[in-house]
Parts: sequence; structure tokens; C-alpha cells
Amino acid sequence: GTPEMVPACYAILVLVLPGGQGRLWSSQELEIVEVVADQVAVALSHASVLEESQHMRDQLVVQNQALQQARQEAMMASQARNSFQKVMSDGMRRPMHSILGLLSIMQDENLNSQQKILVDSMVKTSNVLSTLINDVMDISTKSNGRFPLEMRSFGLHSMIKEAACLSKCLCVYRGYSFVIEVEKSLPDNVMGDERRVFQVILHMVGSLLNGSNGGGCVTFRVYTESGSQGRNDQKWQAWRPSLSGDYVYVKFEIAIKSNGSQLENSMPRAKFGGQKYSSEGAEEGLSFSVCRKLVQLMQGNIWVVPNPDDFDQSMALVLRFQRWPSIVIGISESGDSSDPPHSNSLFRGLQVLLADDNDVNRAVTRKLLQKLGCTVSTVASGFECLSALGPGVSSFQVLLLDLHMPDLDGFEVTMRIRKFRSRSWPLIVALTASGDENVWERCLEIGMNGVIRKPVLLEGIADELRRVLIEANKVV
Repeated sequence: GTPEMVPACYAILVLVLPGGQGRLWSSQELEIVEVVADQVAVALSHASVLEESQHMRDQLVVQNQALQQARQEAMMASQARNSFQKVMSDGMRRPMHSILGLLSIMQDENLNSQQKILVDSMVKTSNVLSTLINDVMDISTKSNGRFPLEMRSFGLHSMIKEAACLSKCLCVYRGYSFVIEVEKSLPDNVMGDERRVFQVILHMVGSLLNGSNGGGCVTFRVYTESGSQGRNDQKWQAWRPSLSGDYVYVKFEIAIKSNGSQLENSMPRAKFGGQKYSSEGAEEGLSFSVCRKLVQLMQGNIWVVPNPDDFDQSMALVLRFQRWPSIVIGISESGDSSDPPHSNSLFRGLQVLLADDNDVNRAVTRKLLQKLGCTVSTVASGFECLSALGPGVSSFQVLLLDLHMPDLDGFEVTMRIRKFRSRSWPLIVALTASGDENVWERCLEIGMNGVIRKPVLLEGIADELRRVLIEANKVV
């Protein structure tokens, strides 16, 4: 092999013996001196080893103390994160889910057009807040900065109406009038993340209102975008959209003008995260950065408009949507439509057992099931659920099971049920607020038949129950 150079240190002990004419050392004396010198060298070597060993022990003690401190800090951080998660879940997410469930019941009532717009706007804003809560909880656990998107078809016109309704309320509260201008040829049925679009629009309106003193007019324009519209912004030209395939680019412009306002300079100013910035500085703010990340995930762009004409401040948003074919509900010759998606006739008399440890959520979910026509019994724990499904009890056809009960979670309850019963009875549908992509696969592996993600809404619970029942051949 190749020789390896190893650095080493040596100590040399030099013993000087007195000499001269009057002193002669005999061989025996020299041997004694050599033995003493060897013993001294050994003693010095042992002392060096002992000193090095003590130094290593001291270093090890310091390292152990640092590791112990890091461990304690990690445990404290984990405890703080768990406490934060519990507070967010119990104090914000669960109440918001209950509100959304009750609002979904209101949506199913006979409302006039104005009431429907107001209730739909309440649902949208509640969804935005629920999304923000989920984002905060996901970031606190994953810390990957990713925001999940839920791409599905939705009505662009109704979303704009609801966003305009809420924006008008915000503007009137701040002393501003509100004007909306929408292109007549704007497509309606599109594919995208409706909640995120609604969230960004509200962020834009709120940011412009926060950066103003009050009194004036807010203008909200929506139209299709086919080019740069004469803009000289280099950032925009680098992202210039092209209408290829079955996609459409929609531009949202929100501008504000205060009464008797005079601009301090030619740069518009908007407020993000509690601070005022120019159009250049706004795009460096944390709030704007998060908003821009969302927009970029949706294949869009957002910016503060420099030097807006006739306005103090202005923001623009361009998003790409996929056109989606209109869904037509079949109408019989007599003019009556077929059963609505969550018609009571589909679920009337269905025996359902609901297991959820939260009293409010349990009451709201029970109300939703009763609205569908189900006969509902409730339990508050996993052990109560197993007792209700014990020997001699066979009336329940469907079990709605919360996955995160404290004593016995939904996974353990399902495994115990499937150990003694078939996969087709009772049908088990999980209730979970988790956004983990592996939840569905894990639920199927242990024998569940479906998953309903919280917040539990009337339409969502009806769709999943129908799918589960059809697959089990309970509904033809």
C-alpha cells in the first residue's frame, strides 16, 4: 500500500551529568542513572497521557452539555409547536369548520338572490380564513413553504360577484365608494383554485385600503388579457401570456383614488404587512411575497402598477384558467329537474353512527346528516363507538369516524371493527382535517370505504356518501 504520513510529537529528555578531573563515573553508577532517566521519562509520558485524557474528558463534558441543551431546546420547540397546533385546532380550525358546516345548510335553503350572494360571500370568506389557518398549521409542521392548490371547475362570474360584494362592504366601512367593471365576454366555467383566487383578490383590496387615509373610490376591473396592453414593464414582458390551447388569461385590476389626494411623488404607494412601500418596495414585502408565490403557483403574475392613470394606487393580477365545459342538469319533459345532488330521497332512513370527540362539530355534522334524511346516532369516543357496534347491534349501515379522537383514534377503531366484521358492513367513512396526501391510501389499507375532509359541508358529505353507497351496491 501507499505509505501514509502521520504527524507525531516527541519529547526529548536530556540528562547532563557533572564531570571533571575529580569525578569519575563507574559503569554501575551510569547504569543506575540510565534506569532513573528511563523511569523519569515514563513518568513524564504518563503525565502527558493523563493530561490529554483529562482534556478529552473536559471536551466530552462540554459536548454532552451542548447536546443536552440542544435536546432540551428541541423538546421545548416541539412542545411549543404542539401547543400552537392544539390552540389553532381547538380555538380556530374547529370553530371555523362548524361555521362552514352551518353555512352550507343555509345555502341549501330557499334564499332570494341577494341573500344567496351574501351567504355565498360568507362561505367564501370563511373558506379563505380556513385556508389561511391550514396554511399556518402546515407551515409550522412542514416548514417547506409550499401551498397546496385545489384545482376544480367553478363559476368565475359568481366568484367575482361574491368578491365584489365583500370588497364593497370593506370599502363602505372605510368610507370609499365601490365601482366594478366586468367584461361581458368573460368566460364563466373555468378550472382553477377558487379559494386561492378569492384570497388573493381580498388581499389586494385590503392592502390598498390599509395604505389609504379613507374617503374616495375603489374601482375593480375584470377582463380577458391577450397581451401586454402596451406595458413597458420588463418584468411583465418576461412573463407575457399567450393564448394557446383551451386556456384564457383573466386580468383583475384594483385601483383606489382618495378624495382630494395629492401624490407625494410619482411613485404609487401601497401598504403590505403594516408598512408603506413604493411600487418597487411593495414587491419586496413579506405579505406580497407570499401572495406572489400563490399567484405563481396558479400560473399567473401580480404586481403594483407604477404611475396609474387617474388613481393614487393600483394593483394588477393576471391568472391563467382552463376553460371548462358547462354542466347542464337534465330536465324532464314536464319541466321538473331530476333529484338534486343531495336529495333526501337518496339517504332517507339510512342508519348512520357518528363518532367525533368535539361536541360542536358532532352537533353540526349530525345536523347535516339529518338534513340529508339520515337517522343519526352519535358517540363521543372510540370506545363508545366499539360498544355501539358490539354483538347484537346491527342496525347501523354507515359509520362516520373522526380519525383524531384522543383515547382511541379512528385507525385503531377501524382495525378492530374489520378484524371481526366484513369490509361491506358497516361502511366506514373517515372524517379528517389533515391535508396529508397519504391519508386516503392509509384509510383504504385498513379497510375504510371513504374519506371526507373537514370542513364537513352538505354537498361534500352527500357526494362522498353517495359514492360509497353506490360502490357497496346499496344504491342503484
